[in-house]
Parts: sequence; structure tokens; C-alpha cells
Amino acid sequence: MYLLDWLAIVPFIGVISTLRQWPEVITIPTMTVSLAVEMVLNEIIISNPTRPSVSFKKSLIPLVLSILIGLLVGVAVGVVLQILYLPIFGVSEKIVRVLSWLCIGATVGIIESSAWKLHSMEAGDQKLLKKRRFMSLLGASCLSFIAAVIFEWIRNSINIIPQAFQEIEDPLGFCILGSFLGLIFTISTSPSYLVALRAGKGFEYRQEKEDPTIDMIDKTYVPKTPYELPTISKISVEDLQFVTNLNDSEFHIEEGFSIKLPAEGEIIIGGTKKEEKQKKDGTIAIIGSDVYLPNTPLYLAKINVSKRQTTLIPNRKKEAYQKISINGIHLNNSKPITLKHNTLIAFHTNKSDRDDPNEVELYRFVYYNRFLDPEG
Repeated sequence: MYLLDWLAIVPFIGVISTLRQWPEVITIPTMTVSLAVEMVLNEIIISNPTRPSVSFKKSLIPLVLSILIGLLVGVAVGVVLQILYLPIFGVSEKIVRVLSWLCIGATVGIIESSAWKLHSMEAGDQKLLKKRRFMSLLGASCLSFIAAVIFEWIRNSINIIPQAFQEIEDPLGFCILGSFLGLIFTISTSPSYLVALRAGKGFEYRQEKEDPTIDMIDKTYVPKTPYELPTISKISVEDLQFVTNLNDSEFHIEEGFSIKLPAEGEIIIGGTKKEEKQKKDGTIAIIGSDVYLPNTPLYLAKINVSKRQTTLIPNRKKEAYQKISINGIHLNNSKPITLKHNTLIAFHTNKSDRDDPNEVELYRFVYYNRFLDPEG
């Protein structure tokens, strides 16, 4: 991949004959732009692997930003490094090459985190955004420096550099640098994955409008019992949030909403609203469900979120775990279930569906892990 990138930028180096005396002014910005575009595009595609058309639409602005920043910073760095080659400064070529790789890595790190802010809804979390910027800049700078040192060690280990090596020296170095940057971005961006439950069937908007004239015509008319809406507990707002930017007072779950789960912790799902109760000794106890689903058993299950694994732990009682189905299959025991990307989790209620009395009303979620931005 990086070799193909190098072959793509080689013509630019040869075409601009007027700048042949200033090679760093050409190679630095072209390498920076090439690496930055590849890293940003790769991140966006991985975030939406099942929606390539959406990915390319979302990538337009981040890619334009990557190209502009890469060119501006790359040219500026290239000019400075080219000046350092002048005999008056007495700086060795090895030091200049190491500095050039370090600058490329730092610039790509800045571009990657800046572009991530434009295409990911996770970037709305300022704490997460600052962490991402710091990790991208620090990681890319350090790995670029290490890659440069390794490359210089390879060059120095060869007493007499053969002509064949001189011809592949630049593309080889470009591949090494790109590989190291790819490695560090894989590691540095991993804490920012988004674990979420997306609401599906059962969470449709059901606000029925009653006609006031019906009561005047039909004296026997009895209004329908209003729907009790599934909600996120207000007490759990610190741990559970909708991915979309809703008003602080909005806690009702509707179809299409994605509930962002905490990085670590437990989420209780059931048919009791979470509330604070005072014990006899005066202490406050919090009881109930983080995710409230009306007409379901009081305690259905809990979701245990750890750093690299999410587990659904059903209630041990038969009348509870039988109300849960995974990918359309009802549970016949209460064994913990490791959730994978796109797992369908359905919680069945104790009443018939209003739209189809022959079916049991249910609430269905889709579990998403780090490979997909649920609102992408």
C-alpha cells in the first residue's frame, strides 16, 4: 500500500524541475499528504464498513482538510529542513532525515485527530477528543522517530551502499514510516471505540391523537390507555447517553436512537424505573433499571462492559431469561453471552403487541462495537 503511494508521488518529484535543488520541499509535503489521506480514509471506512457510499460522502471534508494542512505544513517543514542542509549550519544529513520523519509523523498525527473530530460523533466528548489528540500526536511523533532511527541504522550497517539500494532507499523508508504510523494509530485510537445499543423494533413513536368529538358522539367510548415509554434512567445519565445530541431533559428511547454505553461498568435492564430510596438507617439506596422497558420482568439482565469485551448476563430466573432472545433465538438458560458486532438482542414483554395482537410486544436492540459508528 505505502509502496503504491510512493509510486504515485514519484511523478510529482520529476515533473517540478524548477525545485530539483530543493527536494525536501517536494518530498515532505507529498509524503505527509499521502500518509494523512490514507490514515483518515482508512479510519472512516472502518467506522462504516457496511456503508461505503456513506463513508465516501463523510470523507470529503476530512480529506480536503488533510490535503490542505499536509501541504501547508509540509512545505513549511520542507523549506526549513532544506535550509538546514546548507553548509553554513553544519547539520549532518542523518539528523535532518530524522527530523524530517519526526515532522511528518507529528503532522499526520495532528491531521488524523483533527479529521476525526469532523466525521465522528464521539468527538462531541471533549475529554475523549483531548485524549485522542494527545495520543495521536505523541504516538505518531515517537514512532516516526523510532522508524527514522531504525532506517538510519540499516543504512549505517551497510559499509558501501550499493546502487540498487540507493534506488529503493526512499520508497523503502516511506514504507517503513507508513507501517509504523499505521501501527501506532491502531493502538492510540483503540480507546475511542464506541460501544452502543441501537433501538429498533418496539421503540417506534406511538403518540396517538384522540379525537375530542368521539366522546360527544359515543358515550360508551373509553380512551385507550396511554403508552408507557421506555426510558433511560435520569439517575444513570452520567453513564448512559444518547449518541445524538438531544436536550438534557430528553430520556425517552425511540427507534433509531443509539445509547452509548460506558467504557467500563454494568448496565441493568428491566421493568422497574431506577430511583433513590431511603433506608431505615437514613442512607440512600439506588434501585431499579438503568434502561427501563415497560411490561417486562422487574430484572431482565445486566450488560457488563469491560475494556475489550461486552457480556450480557441474564437473570437466573426462568421467567426472566426466557423473555430474552439473541439473534431471534430464545434463551433456554442464564449463561452469560459475549456480545459481538451486530448482535440482535430482543426483550419480550408480558403483553400482546397493539399493532398485531397475535404477537408479543418486544423491544429490540442492535449491539455495536468499535467497528461501526452507530449514527454514521
